[in-house]
Amino acid sequence: MRISACITTRNRTHKLDDCLKALWDSSVKPESVIVSDDSPTIEVQRQNKEIVEKYPGTIYIIGPRRGVCANRNNAVNAVGESEADFVAFVDDDICVESDFIASAIKEYEKLPETQRKSTILSGISKFGDTDGALLPSKLSFQGYFQASDIPETVVIHAAIFPRHFFVEEQWDENIYFGYEDAELCLRAIKRGYKILPCSTLIVNSTIEESSTLYSPGIGAVSNYELHIEAARLYVGIKRYKNLFPNTFKLIAFVVFYFIHMTGYLFKKGAIQAWPEIIRRADIGKLWNPSSV
Repeated sequence: MRISACITTRNRTHKLDDCLKALWDSSVKPESVIVSDDSPTIEVQRQNKEIVEKYPGTIYIIGPRRGVCANRNNAVNAVGESEADFVAFVDDDICVESDFIASAIKEYEKLPETQRKSTILSGISKFGDTDGALLPSKLSFQGYFQASDIPETVVIHAAIFPRHFFVEEQWDENIYFGYEDAELCLRAIKRGYKILPCSTLIVNSTIEESSTLYSPGIGAVSNYELHIEAARLYVGIKRYKNLFPNTFKLIAFVVFYFIHMTGYLFKKGAIQAWPEIIRRADIGKLWNPSSV
């Protein structure tokens, strides 16, 4: 079984080196690694390319600079369907454990061959020396992640997807950031894929607060929160309108979302953020089938 890794990076040369080193130090090496670089300056791109050249088997490509989903599509589409059986998506601030790929292969080998092509593995993302970790989960009615013994979403940095899934589907580029992995998993489930939790698939994550996502937003609401809440609105409507149509749930979700968000913004003294959340959600595209 051949597993390739897709790394999306932007302005984090120091993190990219650690990420690549962890992948290539694995007990079982990846089939290939694609680095898609969304960095906006030629200088940072040059630095990242020099890092990539230290690791044979790694391919460097320029990203589209339209958000993380477009960058992931750019990376995975550079992995030929005949070149890999499975793909992992690893951001530049993630370091996989040395047995990450070996553990994934071991889990797939436990399954009948007919099931491997429709099974997505999801492991655990740990945060340094703390006890915190992200686990596979599912979305609540209102679009919040909650624990589940039968997961419906993956921990994206610790997940393995069948490569051919990305012939059928792509990351939704209408989502700039936030909930994009949950939305993709909803489409996978609709197509009959199963998500299998795997506690031996472990990656280590670092929180990079220098990211532009943590830049000031509107009032007391950060840029990060604006993206997250816009994505939750977009995915919630898409979920009940297009993916699993249910008029009652669609109306109820929208009503609850607007009541809750209005109260939240009012308490934060940032009611003026409402138009920006709506603008970023761009829910009008959900009524245009060709755009979703």
